[in-house]
Amino acid sequence: MPAGRRQHQVVLACLLAAGGQTVADSTLLEALWGRDPSDSKHVALRVLVHHLRRNLGIESIIRASGGYRIRLAGHQLDADEFCALVDAAARDEAQGRLAEARQRYRAALRLWRDTDAYHGAADTDQVRAAANHLGEQRMTAYESCVDIELSLGLHRELCAELSAVATKNPLRERLQAQLMLALVRGDRRAEALTVYERTRRILADELGADPGRRLRQLYTAILRGPTPAVVPSVASAAVRPAQLPVPPSSFVGRHDELAALDAVHEKSRNGERPSGSVVVTGAGGMGKTALVTHWADQTRQGFPGGQLYLDLDNDIPAAVALARALVDLGIAPDDVPRQAETRAARLRSLLSSRTVLMVLDNVSSAQQARPFFPGAGDSMLVIISRNRLDGLVAREGAHLLVLNPLDVEPATRLLRAIAGMADSAPDDIRTLVELCHGMPLAIRIVGAHLRLGARPDALVDALRDERTRLARLTTTDGDASVRAVIAVSYRRLAAPARRLLRHLGLLDARAIPLGAAAALAGISCDTVLTDLLDELAAANLVTVEADGRVSLHQLTRMFAHQRGQLDDTWTDRAAAERRLLGWYGHATRQAQQRIRPTSGGAGDSTVPDPQHLFLPELTDTVAALSWVDAEAETIIGLIDQHVRIHPDLVWALAVNIRGWLQRRAPRDTWIAVIEQGIRSAALAGSSTGEATLHGSLGVAHSLLLQRTEARSAYQRASELFGRSGDHAGKADVEASLGAMLADSGALDEALPPLLRARHLATLLNDPDLIFKVELNLGYLHRRADRQQEALDAYTSALSAAERSSNRDWLSASVHTNLGRLHLLQGNLDQAEHHYDTAVRLARSTGDRMREAWALHGCSDICAARRDLPAAVAALQEAVTILEPLGDRRLDEMRTRLSELLSDDTAGQSPPKA
Repeated sequence: MPAGRRQHQVVLACLLAAGGQTVADSTLLEALWGRDPSDSKHVALRVLVHHLRRNLGIESIIRASGGYRIRLAGHQLDADEFCALVDAAARDEAQGRLAEARQRYRAALRLWRDTDAYHGAADTDQVRAAANHLGEQRMTAYESCVDIELSLGLHRELCAELSAVATKNPLRERLQAQLMLALVRGDRRAEALTVYERTRRILADELGADPGRRLRQLYTAILRGPTPAVVPSVASAAVRPAQLPVPPSSFVGRHDELAALDAVHEKSRNGERPSGSVVVTGAGGMGKTALVTHWADQTRQGFPGGQLYLDLDNDIPAAVALARALVDLGIAPDDVPRQAETRAARLRSLLSSRTVLMVLDNVSSAQQARPFFPGAGDSMLVIISRNRLDGLVAREGAHLLVLNPLDVEPATRLLRAIAGMADSAPDDIRTLVELCHGMPLAIRIVGAHLRLGARPDALVDALRDERTRLARLTTTDGDASVRAVIAVSYRRLAAPARRLLRHLGLLDARAIPLGAAAALAGISCDTVLTDLLDELAAANLVTVEADGRVSLHQLTRMFAHQRGQLDDTWTDRAAAERRLLGWYGHATRQAQQRIRPTSGGAGDSTVPDPQHLFLPELTDTVAALSWVDAEAETIIGLIDQHVRIHPDLVWALAVNIRGWLQRRAPRDTWIAVIEQGIRSAALAGSSTGEATLHGSLGVAHSLLLQRTEARSAYQRASELFGRSGDHAGKADVEASLGAMLADSGALDEALPPLLRARHLATLLNDPDLIFKVELNLGYLHRRADRQQEALDAYTSALSAAERSSNRDWLSASVHTNLGRLHLLQGNLDQAEHHYDTAVRLARSTGDRMREAWALHGCSDICAARRDLPAAVAALQEAVTILEPLGDRRLDEMRTRLSELLSDDTAGQSPPKA
């Protein structure tokens, strides 16, 4: 056969076997050319499909999301025609029209050109499953036809054909019985007995089993006397199956989950419906089967009718599994109904009079499990699936039990138990548990390595590297592998969902907003994003949290990242990273405008980008701060990761979170982020970005009293702003420089930059710049003991703040300084008014640093009035706020708090200027 024709048959077989469902490009490529085909093969696949369309009709093969599906009208498929004929024959047979039934069965069987469906066309899981299913239908139809022909007296005509078919299928006892009956009716009794003996030996050799009751009874009847009229039909006596796998040797934790299973069992014992069923779901490796087998072993006595275990892996059809369940419960194989619906009804009848635990493992869909739900009675059904199977919860009322990662304590106990270690938990053991991220399978694999002699410290070193962690989380014989378990769920996804998962793996974050997920995948339609996330969540590969953020288990994220390295080009990954940085840049710009409306940001967000979905709704300052609080770790990680790769987008991110950094971040974090932003701005050639970020860096160093570093940063910012002609930027950093010099005691040096800043601010008539200059001049005058000049400057600053769109935040600073000024003058009531106002305004704008400074002033007021408990409480709150921030005043406040805690010193120490 020419190679091209052979490849056409492979593609066609894959499409036909899918039954009208989409077949992913990756599946077709693997079927044609094996794993990891070259990029050129994608083009070759399109050419093959083009040829098939030309032969079958242009509308026959449709391009769907990430693959192709076939659409054939009517009964163009011989497989469809075969099934239709068999169904019609079964109806004729049920109504006693045996001649018509025989005719239809024979017509159906003549459609087969070989004994195997899709013979040699394509070796894929889907094609093999479809072929096996059709093959079973063919043999069942043949046996039904032979039953009819025997009843019509056609035994002589059947002998030769039946002998050949029975020889090819020696384990089908129904066929052997039919052949024996045909032979004995044709006066060939000895040959019939020989068939029985041959079948007995084959069953013993290959299965270690004896012939079934039906075959044995036919054999006895032949030995005893006249020719039997029909093949005997006898059901085996009721049996008590005990099929559950061996429970895990070590099982810890999961108390809530075990209690949930107990509760469902109790409801099933009380006959409550539809409560006697539960879906145990969770990501691969979470210990679903271990949980169920452990629980079932503990409750074995509660199911006197036995325990059935059916593994439905590889998408075994429900009809096949139903037949096995009926046989396992004592129904003779030949008495199993042919139709799936009838089998399900028969199973419900059996379960109604018995108390049976039925466990279905590796269920892939609700349709696969639905026929097994008990009707009346107190049997219980437990379904184990990687997928959530929400349909069973909605329609059948099944209980949903989701397994999440183990907490640290039970995870540590499990690791020690598998490793055979003592109860102590050295640091290396705790670290190994953390590196397994609570996944029981990963913990068991690490425990096996330890039991086999691996050193804990060596395993820690091996697992720390995320690039190789999944490779290490595999047993030495490859029998258990975290990567392989996740890969099973990944392979079952449609191509678009796979792509989204790979892109989610690019970001090392616990959870990201929906909009960030859309940006990563380049999705601009919210319904498309929702559908894809639903598919991933249904497979327990992602979690969509209550606040709408998307999270991945860390090991799943590593798997997705590695798949992206294999399946996506560098250009694809870089484009995804840029889209993500752009989305966060747009969102942080909006946040910055709420946190510090007049400070400006990088990029223009006046018109939302139509590509950006689900941007945060930041209605006020508190909402903006809360949003950045939640995203800060991710944003800072993006800045660190992409400084050199995407510098033009990174410096913009750093500029846009300056307001949050100043109000909420520890000072060392603030400095580190700004320094990364400066590097990226320099690489991107943005002098504006460099200047803006150097100004922010100067503020951070000033607050830590690192005056040399602060002066250097301010001077560099002033120089860059001066080169670009940005007078507002230059005025801002000159004002900051003057304040820093005044704070350091260099009062004479502080005045010139402040006056230069005042000149520029007045020319620009910018209320925010005027505010900053007057506030800092007020501070300078207060330090120089020019109290009236200080009061005048603060009053001017407050007036400017009233004209600003950032009024409340600016006013909080002025009121804090006015409070200090009046306290120094002994005006306690006025000082209290200003400090209370400053606390209120700082809290309304989310400025934790200014809130702490104002609380410090409130404490001094209380101490001056000798209200010791109130003074201690206010200062303790201020210290608590500043401890994570690392503010310069922290040591001063701690010292003062110690003084206040001594009764004899309370109120004696005057406030510092």
